[in-house]
Amino acid sequence: MFAILFLLIAITGYFQISIIKENIEDLLRGEGEIVYTHIRREIDINLEYLGLLEKSPAIITPNFLNAMVSDEAILEDIYTLFSNTGTADAGNIPLSNFAIIDPNGNVIFKKGGFVIPQASLKALLAKEKDTVLKMPAHKDPALVMGMWAKGRIVFFSIDRQELDGLRKKFVIKDVLEREERRFNVVGITIYDDKGLPYLAIYGEKANAFALSKPLDSPFLPGHRMEVLISRGLADDTLRRTTFSFIITLIFLAGSGAIGTFVIFILERRHEKKVEEMEKRLALRERLVSLGRLASGMAHEIRNPLNAISLSVQRLKREFSPAEEKREEYDQFLDIVRSELTRVDRIVEEFLLSTKANIPFSQEKLYTIVEEVLMVIKEKAASRNVELKNSVHADIVIESQKDRLKQAFYNIIVNGVEAIQSKGAVELFTEKRGGGVDVIIKDSGAGIKEEEKGRIFEYYFTTKDKGIGIGLPISYIIIKDHNGDIKVNSEEGKGTTFVITLPLKQPSKEKGSRNG
Repeated sequence: MFAILFLLIAITGYFQISIIKENIEDLLRGEGEIVYTHIRREIDINLEYLGLLEKSPAIITPNFLNAMVSDEAILEDIYTLFSNTGTADAGNIPLSNFAIIDPNGNVIFKKGGFVIPQASLKALLAKEKDTVLKMPAHKDPALVMGMWAKGRIVFFSIDRQELDGLRKKFVIKDVLEREERRFNVVGITIYDDKGLPYLAIYGEKANAFALSKPLDSPFLPGHRMEVLISRGLADDTLRRTTFSFIITLIFLAGSGAIGTFVIFILERRHEKKVEEMEKRLALRERLVSLGRLASGMAHEIRNPLNAISLSVQRLKREFSPAEEKREEYDQFLDIVRSELTRVDRIVEEFLLSTKANIPFSQEKLYTIVEEVLMVIKEKAASRNVELKNSVHADIVIESQKDRLKQAFYNIIVNGVEAIQSKGAVELFTEKRGGGVDVIIKDSGAGIKEEEKGRIFEYYFTTKDKGIGIGLPISYIIIKDHNGDIKVNSEEGKGTTFVITLPLKQPSKEKGSRNG
């Protein structure tokens, strides 16, 4: 009887593991589909804006300039390529026209019909310059550059078509590198219409789930993309499942029930993680899209503001009324000019909050918070609200100071306005390894449970006079600092925002934002 029971448990366990393995494969495939769809959308959006930039640069908003291609970075990549490639392998360099010259002025390798500019060559040989550059012109649309690279002189020429191709490739590479860091991805490869690698962020296939599909992009016809999803969580699930199966065999039916429960919990966790990732992707996509629109609208507002300001100046200068009404007339015009200046300042602050390419600098977190509280001090005092800065004075972080101040300002003001009578808003910190948690706690009315999931959506507000952009802007700024923001609140018991920030920004992030 025991043997039969043992055999039944073993057979059940075997089929159970097989089913779980199939379910895990389906979950990995679903996660790969999500990543594939998002990357394809990002590539299409970025390449579409790249085309619009070439046709009409004025329509591109500053918030999207960090996605634009950088010719300087392309030239740096070319310099690195020549520096790391020997003369024997120079034929593999993916440029159509270039020449390599030794320090004596002798051509040691040449590709294409490139004509070496002798005046520039003489300047480089004489060490008068380290680099010479001729930008594209109407008569000659090619970009020509000469430089010293590892003891050799290199000249190359890039025509408009080739430069457009490099820009396109740079934009796609930037998208792949950004998304590879953001998701549970260990490698991404795009193949051209001939099946050859076009761009790749390489990863280990040995412990990854591969999803390969046609890219279906109008900008990359015939291309295919392969996404490698880490199997770490899946393998861990299978290891736990196997362990549970062994326990089941040892403890028979009782342990089998425990193993089944553990498997169920693991599957639920994985499904929850995928669902949470989908929600974050959807939220960020909405925020970024609306951010671009709002930034563009802010730019458009400034044009009529300037026109009104000039008209007011002319009214005051050329159309003064009779003497008995002049003083009142001047007062009215001064009020109008003052309000125009205030609106212009508000627009300027909003534009600042959306600029992700501002350089990072070392700043004391206490000082940043203190400067924000000084601005809010009068508003808080008028509502009988006490502001407490309990931030550690020795914490220094790399940040875009003005943008981070804007993020703190929006959250603290919300806390002050949520307090109906006497109360307090307190800020304190907790260090966590290479990061810090900034906790902003108020004693206000709290947030309803059904509203907590929507507070970072644009134009969602519970205030009578609110427009619903403060918290979404704060969310974007914190994410641009490679941080995270969470909210804990109970209606009638106040709200606590927990902002997690790294003390130092990753070098790639600083380079991309400052470049």
